[in-house]
Parts: sequence; C-alpha cells; structure tokens
Amino acid sequence: MSAIDPGLYPDVAAMGGLTDAIASVARRREADVGEPVDPVSASGADSVTAVTESGRGTLRVSLATESRTFFLGIHERRFVWAEGATEELDSLVDAIAAWRGGMPVDDFAARFPFMTPGRLARAREAGDVTRAQWDWLRTAEVHADERALVTAFHEDGRFHRFFPVLTHGVLRLGLDGGDPEAGAIAVAPEDKAYRVTDTRSSGPGEVAASPAEAVEAAARRLTDD
Repeated sequence: MSAIDPGLYPDVAAMGGLTDAIASVARRREADVGEPVDPVSASGADSVTAVTESGRGTLRVSLATESRTFFLGIHERRFVWAEGATEELDSLVDAIAAWRGGMPVDDFAARFPFMTPGRLARAREAGDVTRAQWDWLRTAEVHADERALVTAFHEDGRFHRFFPVLTHGVLRLGLDGGDPEAGAIAVAPEDKAYRVTDTRSSGPGEVAASPAEAVEAAARRLTDD
C-alpha cells in the first residue's frame, strides 16, 4: 500500500511518488531540478521524500501527512540556507530549479515568499558569515549570560577568523569555518570558572578563572599548532 495519501496528493500518487512527480513537473516546465532521489522509501515503493543536490547545499523535500504541504529545506552540512513549505507542486519545482540555478538569496525569498532564508544565509552569500555570527552572539538576548565571555574573545582580536558557536553555555571556536572535522577550541563553564580544551587533542585542558584568562588559555592553544 502506498504511503502517499491520494486524497491530499492525487497528482503525486498518480505520477508514482514524489521523486517521479518532481521530475515530471520539471520536464513539463523545462526546469533543471537535477536527479531527485529518495533515500528513505523502500525499493519499489512510492517515494515520499526527495533529495537533490546543488552548488549551495542539499535540497530535501518531504510531505505532510495531515494537510497538503510540501516541505523544502536547503542545508549545507549543518548550515541552513532556507526552509519553507507550499501547497503547490509547480511552485516547489520552480523553487528547486531557481536555487540550483544560482538565484541570489534576496531574489529567491522575493520570488518564493513561502521560503525563509536562514539567519546567516545572506552573510554567507556575501562571504561574511563569521563576522555576522560574532555580531549576533554579542547582541542576542538569548546569550546574555555568556556575553562577557563572547565579548572578551571578540575584543581580543586573535579569534575573529574562527567561527563561534554557543550551545548550553559552551563557546566553541571553529578552526575552519565551523567544520566539525577541523576541530575547535571549546570554552566550557565549570564551577564559576572555565575549562578550555582543544577538540583535536586529548587531555583535560586548562582551567581559567575569568573570561580574560580563558582568552589567554585559548591563545596558547593557537600557538601550539
């Protein structure tokens, strides 16, 4: 039995699944959507997800089960370029083709108002994503408790090229644009102090009593490279 609800998606069901439907509409509209594949559905079953690649990340489409909704997410590793949803299969296909064709972020958002660019999408397009991330961490209310630590690292000047991430109070400075495989310097709160570690090496790291001391401990790890 097909996993696609023909009451919500009669067109998709009639064309044999989501990947076939996207490809069929793309041919009719002379749109380049690449080669959509379904990494989830069992062999021989109607596809309920579709994935295609672009020069700016992976485009993933899925179907809602309670209403007619096509979800589209455009991600590059953990980076969010854009996300959104539409009821129209034609609009979905046009959006996929436009993104793959290199349409700029602002133009894409204007042409497809159901798509919302990621917080750093415009900055990444401009080649300034690291600075934008630093600016956001230094001003976002959600990170007010960590502001002194973030400000100390930013004002020091030696860490501007490292991509900063704050999760659960831990500041991570990505050594290569945030690529997790490249490693990071991590500064974690610990008993009213900070533990500074380098994910590329084992060992307990170094305890710092203040943000300023944490900066110096992190800097020593840079000179050890």
